[in-house]
Amino acid sequence: MSLENSPHTSPSFQKHRREVVWHILLPVILAGVIFMGLGLLMVLTPTLGTARTGHWAAISLIWLISPLILFALLFVVLNIGLIYLMNKLLQVLPPYLRIGQIYSRVMVLRVQVFCDRLARPFVRWGGWVAGFRHLRSKVIRR
Repeated sequence: MSLENSPHTSPSFQKHRREVVWHILLPVILAGVIFMGLGLLMVLTPTLGTARTGHWAAISLIWLISPLILFALLFVVLNIGLIYLMNKLLQVLPPYLRIGQIYSRVMVLRVQVFCDRLARPFVRWGGWVAGFRHLRSKVIRR
């Protein structure tokens, strides 16, 4: 026996079934009927007279262009908002960015000093080796 055919379905399942019908199926079917009716009206209009065809063509063009206009308007509003926020941000941030730049420069200098201290013994050793080789080449001529 399946769950849908059982005589003792839970109230929540019955509520779910009603909501599926009212929230999903009814709007989809209603939109389909409206669009089918508009399509039928558009097909039957040219048979009533040629003067109305241009009118319906203009209405169709409006419906085709309006989503593009809405997306363009959304894009413009988003850009205006980003420009406004960037303006506000540029009024607030420069002093803090200067402080961050100073701290990063201090860190760079500390890292350079640390790396120089690490490399100093190797550079000295290389200098001594180079001096010894030079001295040896002066003493022992090949």
